[in-house]
Amino acid sequence: MSLKSLSKTRWRIEPDRVTVYPYGLSYILAAFLSVLFLAGYLFYLYYLRNSFASSLSIFLILIAVVILFVIWAGTSVEFEISEGMMRKKLMGMLTITCLPFSKIYGISPVSNMAGSYTYRVFKKNDRYGKGILVSCSYGKNDDPNAIAFVDEVVMLIHHHLGAHDSPGDFARQEIDQYKFFNVQGGLYILKKSKTGSLILGICLLAIGVHELTPDAWLGGGFSLGRIFFLLFTLIGGPAIILAGFTEITFNQGSRQLMRKNPIGLGNKTYSFDHFNGIQTVRKSTNLIYSGTDVQVYFLKPGDQKEEVMVLSSFFSTKKVERFVA
Repeated sequence: MSLKSLSKTRWRIEPDRVTVYPYGLSYILAAFLSVLFLAGYLFYLYYLRNSFASSLSIFLILIAVVILFVIWAGTSVEFEISEGMMRKKLMGMLTITCLPFSKIYGISPVSNMAGSYTYRVFKKNDRYGKGILVSCSYGKNDDPNAIAFVDEVVMLIHHHLGAHDSPGDFARQEIDQYKFFNVQGGLYILKKSKTGSLILGICLLAIGVHELTPDAWLGGGFSLGRIFFLLFTLIGGPAIILAGFTEITFNQGSRQLMRKNPIGLGNKTYSFDHFNGIQTVRKSTNLIYSGTDVQVYFLKPGDQKEEVMVLSSFFSTKKVERFVA
């Protein structure tokens, strides 16, 4: 098996079971770390003249790290068709997650800010949450492994999930009161915290102006760090204020979505007729979840590329679900 195929999503389909292996990349990482750790340990042992006995604890820690990567690489997600149960198993043996089909909404792609995407299993009561990973990361929509995964695994699993659905699982959420919009006749204006944006923006701008005075906290000069800090405060402050006063309106009468701000920067108008879907994008900063953007897509006749507008961002998956509804 080549390294390239090992890094892709692998699966095995049996009469009563579908088994997916989404963490094959960890095998490659384990091999890379093995070489790196071995080189570093030999350097520590021979060139820095340390004894094996005194460095045994370091050696064992390095081996443990590699073993953990190998164990994680063998983790599988099994869909037991006859039992109607999904199990995530460490090394394909130790069950760490168990979920009945009746609680599964489906398998959906999840995009991230870098442009890549993965497939995850989502529960019916948490459709926009973290989900359970069932594929490797893909960078292109026409990736052959991704297409085969959808055709052979996702479609098959969804077919069997349908047998465990109840009539109320996909009932449309009735909206009798708007939480995220101010309604004015046929205008639906997205609510925003103008006060919060104004306070935060003014604070950043004030800090930036202060750093240009002789009493600057970071001192004088134009070091790279100071330049970035000045750009962040002097440009970021006004940008936050402008974002707070940017108005997004759904006009039911003219059938248009409009984004406007006081200075006209970045104003956009889209026709409902060009609407091409809604997508949520989970954001991470240093591998830490930092919110979910709700984006709306438009495709004008004759255009090859969609235009996208970020409507809002939330931390709570329940708010994302209600906003989309």
